[in-house]
Amino acid sequence: MAKIYKSLALLFAGALASVLGTLLFLPPLPTIVLIILGAIVIILILYGSGATSKMWKCYNLRRRKGNRLMSPKLGMLNDIEWEPQNKKISTGTNISSKEWKKEIEKLARENRVKIKVELIDIRKNFDPYFAILNPYGGVYPERDIKNSEILNKILTYVSEGGLFVNVADIPGYFAYNPLLRRRLDATPPIYGINITGGKISVHPIRPFELTPFMEKLGLQVLNIEGELLFNWDMEFEEEFNSIVNKIKDDKEINAHRAVVCERNVEAIIKPKMLNGTRVTPLFFVNYGNGKFLISLVWLDNSPKNTKIKKVLAEMVIKLVREKRDDQTWKNFA
Repeated sequence: MAKIYKSLALLFAGALASVLGTLLFLPPLPTIVLIILGAIVIILILYGSGATSKMWKCYNLRRRKGNRLMSPKLGMLNDIEWEPQNKKISTGTNISSKEWKKEIEKLARENRVKIKVELIDIRKNFDPYFAILNPYGGVYPERDIKNSEILNKILTYVSEGGLFVNVADIPGYFAYNPLLRRRLDATPPIYGINITGGKISVHPIRPFELTPFMEKLGLQVLNIEGELLFNWDMEFEEEFNSIVNKIKDDKEINAHRAVVCERNVEAIIKPKMLNGTRVTPLFFVNYGNGKFLISLVWLDNSPKNTKIKKVLAEMVIKLVREKRDDQTWKNFA
């Protein structure tokens, strides 16, 4: 539809320019009329050529880190009405978007960091936001599951320097359809065959690697339930010690999932070995010019895991401070 509007704008600009050229050879018109018509032609050409869109995008990208007049903004996805008893709108978490908003605003005041936290929906332009936080864990709002419209919007936002925070579980394992008002499997199945007592049964299996988010980011996530690593004694990488020192209680969590530390994975919690592979449940993923901040830790099944909420909020505040100072993402001193 936007392409049609732009084509029409160029068509009208050409027609109006032709009329304007003719008017110049007729008896003099008031100068103000010629100026207005000329301005309309220029505006139509700028819009039709996409120049105005590019200028608006550049403006919004510059706003991300904020300035003396405007605080950086964090967008909190709030598309799905939060119902604590409804397990079909989130996975791995029972912390609502409004609770996250209060936590981050509270920490910002304590750290004297200016940040504006807004509850937004997926129709919002992401460009002006320093970070976008998805509070629904393994679920994300998606308008077009077939074409992954919102997933692609998120990937573009991050590749252009944004930060996307997923607070729990496998990002995008489920997609919430606003028309159906329920979540759907976003992970395509493969089919396994069981032979029991001479009977053959076929059942779907949905590997984490086939989840669209995981495929796009090249991540391999392992299920560590039943492993020794399940009771995980957290030890943070050195550059994040300023955050972990604020966690006063014990450092043990229950970790159901962990990512394999590939080249694009930057561990926050120090990795541990599992079958000869380094894995961690809390990490950054580098993507283009931006990052994903992903926690695989479930926030709804163990009181000891609630500390991850504070860790993630502290991470966001520190990143705002460092980004505004135009320092590197890794400098948390």
